[in-house]
Amino acid sequence: MITYEYPINEKMRTYLRVERLIDRLTALQAGTSEHDHHFALQTLFELMDMGSRADLRGDLLKDIDRQKGVLAGYANNPNIDESALNGLLKQLDDAYDSLNETTGKLGHSLSESEFLNAIRGRMGIPAGTCEFDLPAYHDWLKQSVDARQKAIAQWMRSIDPIPSVLKLMLGLLRDSAAPHSVVAKDGMYQQNLPQGRNVSLIRIGVPDRAGWVPEVSANRLLISVRIMRIEDGHRTQSMKADVDFLISNCG
Repeated sequence: MITYEYPINEKMRTYLRVERLIDRLTALQAGTSEHDHHFALQTLFELMDMGSRADLRGDLLKDIDRQKGVLAGYANNPNIDESALNGLLKQLDDAYDSLNETTGKLGHSLSESEFLNAIRGRMGIPAGTCEFDLPAYHDWLKQSVDARQKAIAQWMRSIDPIPSVLKLMLGLLRDSAAPHSVVAKDGMYQQNLPQGRNVSLIRIGVPDRAGWVPEVSANRLLISVRIMRIEDGHRTQSMKADVDFLISNCG
């Protein structure tokens, strides 16, 4: 099953983009080639750019408070595992405290590094980080794999604790709604979102190798899904057939 996610608001769009960058950075940092670590730095700079445009820390703190309020409403419910609930509330408290102790934008401390600033300034130029442009960077890339991995791990600490807090909050969000089966009649599906419920993420489940993809548009009132057949050359064409898929409205 392939899952497609569609954010309803700009904050969720930022969350998903930051999550994607963190996952990529983690994978590239663990790599061993010079190319892995070059693109790890590029990804780190993208995270810094994202952090400079959004109050990620403030948004996460507000969402933790909101989530704690929701979970507190389940206290003393006989159908709820009290120990599991208390454990989750403890995780949220710890996440709030760790995030509240940080200051500044995502990765802001790295902006003080002359070495990283030189690399960052050349990244936007095609092949702008060649050895004749940045000999010090070329020397760094020729260091041992272990040395490069440790350096990147050190630089990644500048974005802590955002990765763990974001993973926790997105995990809770994704678990907030169970997927249910719907049918796109003649390749089109629309659904009105319930009034008074804050839906922020749409998740659509598509079978592996289905030969089609969902094209989604949505706002806080309405979800619209158009089924697009994948043709030769990876072109897409509207599909005029009834199609089953899974959908979750998370909020």
